[in-house]
Amino acid sequence: MSESDAFNLVEELRDEGIHLLKELIKIKTVVPPGNNYEEIVSFLEPQFSELGFKTDRVTVPENKVKEIPLPLEGPRVNLVANKRIGGNKPSLTFYAHTDVVPVEEKWSVPPFEGVVKEGRIYGRGASDMKGFIATLLLALKVIEELGLKPNYNITCVMCTDEEIGVYPGVYYLEDKGYIKGEVICGEAVHQIIGIGTAGAIQFDVTVKGRSAHTMMFFNAINAIENTIPVLEELLKLKEKIMQRRSKVPSIPTPLGDRMMPLFSINMIHGGIKDNIIPSECKITIDRRYIPEENEEEVVAEFLQTVEAAKAKTKALALEPNAIRMYKPFKTTPDKPIVKKLAAAVKHVTGSDPLFIGASGASDMGYVAEKGHDVAIMGVGDLLSNFHGADESINIEDMVKYAKELVHLLCYQKI
Repeated sequence: MSESDAFNLVEELRDEGIHLLKELIKIKTVVPPGNNYEEIVSFLEPQFSELGFKTDRVTVPENKVKEIPLPLEGPRVNLVANKRIGGNKPSLTFYAHTDVVPVEEKWSVPPFEGVVKEGRIYGRGASDMKGFIATLLLALKVIEELGLKPNYNITCVMCTDEEIGVYPGVYYLEDKGYIKGEVICGEAVHQIIGIGTAGAIQFDVTVKGRSAHTMMFFNAINAIENTIPVLEELLKLKEKIMQRRSKVPSIPTPLGDRMMPLFSINMIHGGIKDNIIPSECKITIDRRYIPEENEEEVVAEFLQTVEAAKAKTKALALEPNAIRMYKPFKTTPDKPIVKKLAAAVKHVTGSDPLFIGASGASDMGYVAEKGHDVAIMGVGDLLSNFHGADESINIEDMVKYAKELVHLLCYQKI
């Protein structure tokens, strides 16, 4: 069967792909709490079975789930689908996460219906990353209907809790040997292959004081006021950190065109009533570190900064905490799987993809650390508004990506 026949069938099945994505968007896999993983796996499992895949449900053990310091509900059920072609064919794993972030801002359309308008599909998770799941299934359906023989033994993993990190489902699948060979992660933007992502750590500092009625201030230690010296030291650390740069290129910003670490004080909580001097104030920092930084050193410099702040505050105690969310990821355009994906993009679109990194974080750092070569490219675009209101994808990008996957799996020379 010719490749043009396969590409024509992708076009013919376009509406099936759209319908599939709409149905996926309707399943509210918002995390936290992430209590609908069983529902989405029950929807996806027969989709893969009908395409000749052997499926397994793999649930993350409760002791691992408890490492995640968030209010979670329900079992963390991951789906693993395998199709062995046989022989000495190499293994290739396709990765997607099934969870989505909560809806915060007001949308112009219902966020969990999969609204189609002006060539786009709108809904929470459309770009991050249920759109890739629908795209992958569309490509696999074309391969099955035409009786094509892929050049790979294929594994597909549909995973939990990527959006909250610490111990997402793919970590458990990797630890148990379910991830096979090279990996394509369908995250982010079409025609942009991610060659770097940041590691992420949540830092907290709890400042301890002593409460009293406001008029009895002489008996109290105001935790909020004594947070100010701590903030001053943290901002000095931020200034130093933000001077660093990675060798990995990124989308140009006012601060340059290389990946850079981030240090952002994003939350502060203290006090319970206006006439009670607060006994506690908690600061939360989002720290993204570039692949060239060492995780242990990142934690150590934070702890040293908190220690230095102790001499400048009257607080009874400073209690630091580090929650390690994600490992950093780094690859190059010369890696075989990156070159294969790039070649597929050019074959279908006529244009070379961009190769850039981003200060966003991913669970692919852990997978790469365990020895897998990873290529990252999603089905979104620069209008997708990942994690924001009216998240969407361009339907044409989904169709193009499905063709690229068909080409990569069945027609590309390896």
